[in-house]
Order: sequence, then structure tokens, then C-alpha cells
Amino acid sequence: MKRSDLRIHPTVYIASGCFLALLLGCTKPESDIGLGLQPESELLNVVVTDTATVRLVTVAEDSLQTDELSTGLIGSLEIPKMSEFRASLATQLRLSATDASFGNNAVADSMYLLLQYTGDFYGQIGPTTLSVQPLLDSLSVEEDYQSNFEAVTTGEEWVYAGADPFYMNPTDNVDVGSDSTVSALKIPLDLSYAQDIINLDASILSSNSSWFEHLPGLLIEPVGLGDGVAAFDINSGLSIMRLHYTNDDGSSFYDFLISPLSARVNLFEHDFSVGELSPLIDGDEISGEQRAYVLSASGCKTRVDFPYLTSFQDVNGNAPTVLKAELVAPVADDLTEKPVPSQEQMFVLMENGDGEFGQTPDQNTPIPVGGEYDEDRGAYVFNLTSTVQSYMKGDFEGRSLYLVSNRAGISVARAVLNGVDVDNPTRLELTFGL
Repeated sequence: MKRSDLRIHPTVYIASGCFLALLLGCTKPESDIGLGLQPESELLNVVVTDTATVRLVTVAEDSLQTDELSTGLIGSLEIPKMSEFRASLATQLRLSATDASFGNNAVADSMYLLLQYTGDFYGQIGPTTLSVQPLLDSLSVEEDYQSNFEAVTTGEEWVYAGADPFYMNPTDNVDVGSDSTVSALKIPLDLSYAQDIINLDASILSSNSSWFEHLPGLLIEPVGLGDGVAAFDINSGLSIMRLHYTNDDGSSFYDFLISPLSARVNLFEHDFSVGELSPLIDGDEISGEQRAYVLSASGCKTRVDFPYLTSFQDVNGNAPTVLKAELVAPVADDLTEKPVPSQEQMFVLMENGDGEFGQTPDQNTPIPVGGEYDEDRGAYVFNLTSTVQSYMKGDFEGRSLYLVSNRAGISVARAVLNGVDVDNPTRLELTFGL
């Protein structure tokens, strides 16, 4: 059933409920989630309604703080009807040991980036062209970096000129020695830059601070539009740049680490011109009458408003007792899993008076907020009992809620939701005690 923005005064709901209660004894909600905290005596008469006005608006996510995360994203792909997406990684490479020495007459044999897969992959496996360039300025673990940070490079291309396009595949193993393999992306680097490192004055390799002055870090980014985005471990020290060399004493190697102490930041770019999110390019909003959207990796989010909840107050300004309030956001029927998966869970945040975002009152209640996808209902379901109660009392006048991605800075996922003026709309299901 389609619903309009028609508003029925809450007293009609209560009066109808009382009339039904007299005729039928009581009306029980479909489930008892959220009712266990109420005394049994208060459960004799309840009214259930899902016709309170809900308004949805899709807005762009300006940026996310994406520094020092556990996972790095690299690659690009088209998210159908939504975006052409690019993910890059800017990171420091720390010395695995200070006062490094390559010995007498050392000659570089090879150098490569070895980026350990986490196992997560978004899109389809296909040829990907990558660029690796030195940063012009150093990053700092003491600074906060956003996903729209502009990582300026020297313009020198470190990827070996004869390298074939890369197939990022978390199930593939690569050789890292004569008898050792690992699930990682191996990017061969130009041998001349490896020799330049070997030829450095010993003082530059004496400490990380002096090393960062020479090489502030690397930017690893896709070139053009590819088919997929891979996730890499950038928190354990297993992702490295390895330099193989031979000196008078034989062959050896030295590792530069992407470690928990490395300053690093995930960088995201969305081109919304290719799909239904094009109004976001100019800073416009997308009305949620038909659809609403949530897209991770600094894509977009959905603003939720309940504009008339204070009208549930009686003539004395008292709000009814909310036994349960669920925001039910059904998934659009034509949403497909490929090539980008739908969200497994979403978060709901509340806007505060300073334009920042924080937890809702339900975050600290015994019953979880939820936000997981419910297959039986075909919807994301959020427990907002305490939040809605506060709205009814007038405590949060003018403060919106936002549906956002979980794992927003380390994954690529989307949700396309039914709007409020379609069959099976996004709605607020309320249960009142009489």
C-alpha cells in the first residue's frame, strides 16, 4: 500500500485503540522484543500502528576519517546505478631494523611491494593497472586524515615498466622465496629505485625519522576504471616492501614495513554522474519518496526524520509510553548482490546540536539497536524505542537520524531502500501502552 504524507492526529490512534481494547480485550504486538522491561500489568492493552510520518532524504557523505585503519582498500569498479568508485592507499614504510647496512658492493636484484590480502574482495577479478609513487610530504600518526585527503606525489612511477596488469585475487598465492608462498599482491618495482636505496648514506637508514625525510611514503592507486577492489592487511606488519640484493658476502633482503605504527590513510573517490545519485554532485539531496540509498567508503547516507512525534502528547504535554519502536527499512526488490554486496548491517546515528554525529539513546539500553538485514522481513530493522520516546517528549527537536554503513572505511557495500511512498514502504512501527 502506498502512503502519502497525510497526518492523522495521534488521538485518533489512541481512541481507536481504546475502542478495540474494549471490544477485543487487548491487541498484542507481533513480537515481544522490547516489552520485557515493562511490568505485566502494563501489557493488558496496547495499540500498534505503522502510520506515523517518516521522511527520508539521501545526502552525500562528505568524507570519513580513514587513517590508521586495519584494512586498506585498493582498486576501482562501477557500482551499478550509483557510482564509479576508486580506492587508494597512502602509507609510510617503516624500517624493519635501524642502522641497516647492505654490505660491501651491494647490488639490487629486485624490489617489490607485497600486500597481504585479508580475504575480502568487491566486484569481479579482472586486469587492474596500478601506480605506485612516492609521497611528496610525510604523513603523521598524530594527525587525523580524511578519505578525501589529497596525497601529493613526486610524480615518479615506481612500478616496473614491463609489469603486466595485475589480477587482484585473494585466493592466489605468490612466491616470496624458494620454498615459501603467501596470499598477497606482489607489485614489482623499478630496479633503479632499489639501487638508489642501497646507495643511500648510512645516516638516512639510522632511524625512521631520517628515513621518512628521504621517503615520506608511497601512494598506491588504480589507473583508470577496473573491475574490483581488494582489501589488504595494513596493521600486522605482514604487508611490506622487500628489497633483494647481493653483496660480497652473498644474497640477502631487507624489509620496509606497513606496521601498526605506520601513518596510513584510505582514499576514496566517487563519480556519481553515472547513476541515480547524480544530484549529489552539486550538493543536492535526493528525496526518499521512492528510494533511499546508503553507500560505504564515503559514498552517501540516508537522513531520517519523524516530524510529528511530539503531536502524540496529550493536552497536558505528556507523551504516551512507547513499549516498542522499530524503524523497518525494506530493501528495494531489484537490488542484486553483484558486483557489490548489500550491507549486512547498518548503523543509525543522531545529529547533535553542533552538526556532529553520535549514538542514539538506544545504544546504551539492554535491547540492541540492531540494524542487521532481516531476511524474513526483507528489511533492515532498528530498535529505536528510547529514541522515539524522547522524540515524543520533545527532547530532540530538530535533530535528525542518519542510516550509515558499518565498516564504512574498510569495505565496499550498498543498500537501496524502499522509500516512504511505495508498496512496502520504510516505516516506523510503534507499540503504545494504554
